[in-house]
Amino acid sequence: MRRLGFTASGIKYEGPQDGGMVGIEEIRRDFPVLRDWVYLDNAFVGLMPRQVREGYDRWADEWFNFEVGNRTILDGWLEKAGLVRGMIASFIGASPREIAYTMCTGSGLNIVINGTDWREGDNVVFPEWEHNPLETHTTRQNGVESRVWRPRDGRFEVSDLEKLVDDRTRLVQVSQVSYVNGFRADLAEVADVAHVHGAKLLVDATQAVGAIKVDYKRDGADYVSVAPYKYLMGPAGLAFLYVDSESIEELTPDRTGWKNQIWEGAHAEAPTPEDTAEKFEYGTINFQGVYALEESLKYLNRLGMDYVEKRVLDDTGYLFKRLDELGREIWTPEGNESPVVSFAQEGAVKLAERLKKGKIKVTGREAHGGHMRVSAHFYNTRGDVDKLIEAIS
Repeated sequence: MRRLGFTASGIKYEGPQDGGMVGIEEIRRDFPVLRDWVYLDNAFVGLMPRQVREGYDRWADEWFNFEVGNRTILDGWLEKAGLVRGMIASFIGASPREIAYTMCTGSGLNIVINGTDWREGDNVVFPEWEHNPLETHTTRQNGVESRVWRPRDGRFEVSDLEKLVDDRTRLVQVSQVSYVNGFRADLAEVADVAHVHGAKLLVDATQAVGAIKVDYKRDGADYVSVAPYKYLMGPAGLAFLYVDSESIEELTPDRTGWKNQIWEGAHAEAPTPEDTAEKFEYGTINFQGVYALEESLKYLNRLGMDYVEKRVLDDTGYLFKRLDELGREIWTPEGNESPVVSFAQEGAVKLAERLKKGKIKVTGREAHGGHMRVSAHFYNTRGDVDKLIEAIS
């Protein structure tokens, strides 16, 4: 059983894999940047702990020194990819056969869009603030109607979604956590609305995985695309797509290469099984990133996602309270348990630049009315929040 306790130095975690207590100061030593910086911009790019860098280096050393044993170097890379595929699946509540490696969040989303058998008159529904909106060249060429789910007071209400979805809706897209204001969607409710009409739920979970506990099988998501360079702490250029087992067969791969060859002639490598999400991988992936992602998942599993989520939500809840005390217009809905908090700000980009000169990193955007976006992770503290508040007061 995991136990959370409070000590003079802050929250500590005791887990079965640790054999003892892990304090926040010990954790922060794994992130050398934190000696000098207040880093609250994980929704943009997450910090990399030394263990993830060691994963990158291990891959390079194996290739540089040709440490392959009695196998080919590609066999070694594929073996590692299979191991990490299983780790990803366990981390998000899936099975290994439901995980495909991709290049980025958008790559996974497009595999779903391009692989769907569209018919003229179909429609798709997506929130107004999506980072990768579901209107693409593929949907336009197939005469698919785009229906936009509009926010009310920073929230995307399911009652509004119900008015947009009908029996010709094929996909409903949503970000689990909005990159704009951190609104956290109830995926199970959204999935219910989609499934009643025979539609599939497509989730962008890049702002969620690694910061909060997730279980996509439980929530009823059909497809989930994730890039790990934010809250999973690396790498960039490698991502993954969850495809629910019931959707694998009906989704057609949108490109073909040596790995998922359909030509009946000779194959250079063993063919990929058609009943797994691996069929959407068509060529050589970012294997260096696989080694890094392994270390990230080990790190988070060692801490435990109960601990990680608690720290993240404690920091963002405290930030919400401090901003409210300042009288700031907060764009993130109250009670929204999210790793992201946004507030209205004139001259947001210039303020972010000024804060950066003082070694405080957040995002300032003029889009969506002008706002500051602050995004904490488990290695942040209330002291980090206090320094930000002091700097903007």
